[in-house]
Amino acid sequence: MCGIIGYIGTNENTEEIIINNLKKLEYRGYDSSGICLFDNDKFYIHKSLGEIKNLTKNLNIKIKSHCGIAHTRWATHGSVSLNNTHPHLSFDKAWCVVHNGIIENHLDLKKELLEKNIKLNGETDTEVVPNLLSLQSGTILEAINKTLKKLEGSFAFCILNKNEKDTLFLARKNSPLYVAKNSDEVLASSDPVCFGEKYEEYFSLPENTICVAKKDKITFYDFDLKQIKVKATKVTVFEKSATKGEYNYFAEKEIDEIPHVLNNIIKSYGSINYFDKIDYKFLHNINNIKLIGCGTAYHACLMGAKYIQEKTDLECSAHIASEFRYSKPHIDKNTLCIFCSQSGETADTLLCLKLAKQKKAKIISLVNVPYSSIARQSNILLPLCAGMEIAVISTKAYNAMLFVFYMLSLHMYNILKHKNIDVIKKLKRLQKVNFFYNINYIDDISNVVLKSEKIFFIGKGEDYVSAMEAGLKLKEITYINCVSLPSGELKHGTLSLVDNKSLVFVIATKKELLSKNLASASEIKSRGGNIILVTNLDINETSLKDVDFVYYFDKCCEDLASMISIIPFQMLAVKTCLKLGYSPDKPRNLAKSVTVE
Repeated sequence: MCGIIGYIGTNENTEEIIINNLKKLEYRGYDSSGICLFDNDKFYIHKSLGEIKNLTKNLNIKIKSHCGIAHTRWATHGSVSLNNTHPHLSFDKAWCVVHNGIIENHLDLKKELLEKNIKLNGETDTEVVPNLLSLQSGTILEAINKTLKKLEGSFAFCILNKNEKDTLFLARKNSPLYVAKNSDEVLASSDPVCFGEKYEEYFSLPENTICVAKKDKITFYDFDLKQIKVKATKVTVFEKSATKGEYNYFAEKEIDEIPHVLNNIIKSYGSINYFDKIDYKFLHNINNIKLIGCGTAYHACLMGAKYIQEKTDLECSAHIASEFRYSKPHIDKNTLCIFCSQSGETADTLLCLKLAKQKKAKIISLVNVPYSSIARQSNILLPLCAGMEIAVISTKAYNAMLFVFYMLSLHMYNILKHKNIDVIKKLKRLQKVNFFYNINYIDDISNVVLKSEKIFFIGKGEDYVSAMEAGLKLKEITYINCVSLPSGELKHGTLSLVDNKSLVFVIATKKELLSKNLASASEIKSRGGNIILVTNLDINETSLKDVDFVYYFDKCCEDLASMISIIPFQMLAVKTCLKLGYSPDKPRNLAKSVTVE
């Protein structure tokens, strides 16, 4: 969840280099941040609460350092305080550490340290690590390895030792970490996005790996301290795409990029047949399909399950990853598990993938980050081709998930029903649609949202999934409490909340379900609620008697409507967020890449 940076170089602007790269990782957490510069066997540390810009305001470390580590935090253990802010020093000031992940047995380790009269300054799990390092015997590498073997949970570490000048020690287990090198410097990061400007290639630390990085050499070891070889990965356009351009916020930019994402997918899947391994041999013994994700990705799985079940005769269900492992799921070699994640590092989803592999299930992943853990561990990768998504709220990646799920459902239909539908041609119909039709009304609708005390989103079928995602978007960045539910469920409890201070969004994109949704609108109106209908259907005026306002998005085929009906709600959330004075890129208490369970 947190972002970590480590640097060694010949440049005397080490502080500036580290901070500039740390800013690229702020999407991973912005509760607090800190930096440690290393010079003449001493660690110079500066910390600050809040965003990284607060760190830079009073940063005044006047040394000519060529080595340092830094961290931007998303709080898991311990409150947001300077004592809990990384980097953390050992009691003897010999070790300095930054960490991404969770040390699950940190309470037992703290007890062990306290029994040795070692005082801990904060509440965070990370603080045990530098202190444990100082207690170990042997070489520095042996001390690191002995410490790692005491830890349970997940971690990516950047470590400095006062006796090893210009050396970064890195370690990784269940949390991503990468390192790159050029002629005179080394950069370590929890995301290769930092390598896009200056590096041609980078190394992804394999699971259970220690790395010793110096300016002239990078060496990798397993947890038995046996040296191993790691293959380099070329830096691609993907790592170079994380800029705002002329936009004030990534969230605004990323919504505007949705048509470009569509074109990207059509071009990419048109030139590379990503579906070629999903053939009859792969599918013919499958008797059930489970789609697994978290948050927005889970909503995409719900939609994908509807697409696939409609096109095949297979049992298809969507599951929340954080619950899936604990539900004793029935998985075997005849199960197809489809995992969905923007980052490809979502810890809950990754753990479900590992369970599915143990059960011999077949695995497909829809992932936006091609170098991610989920992508690497899947039998088949279906890339989302959305480019870097930096804003914490997922917008263009969600639409990309729906585009790819739609094509996958058609491809599976072709294989299982022996048909020959051109899946890309079917998706190309969306290229004729104006994704931002009638957006001039979003501002007025936002004003209505701000005046309402209660917000509801309802729909049926695919539109209920859109209602869930619309509600999530609004909650994430405006902090307005709202409820999403199937329109038919209103009368089974939630209708008791509706009054004249309520605003209800009714999403209706299916002709056969329109009358049901309008009946729900009547129930709301009779209780004094205000109704905004979101649709692209032709509806006569008589049927709209209970509707206060109709927001029409552009016309398209019904089977494509759910892929664009969400866009007005994405824009509404951002517009409302900005009116409230918040940042749509950095909502409180949230981070982009959830790498802890």
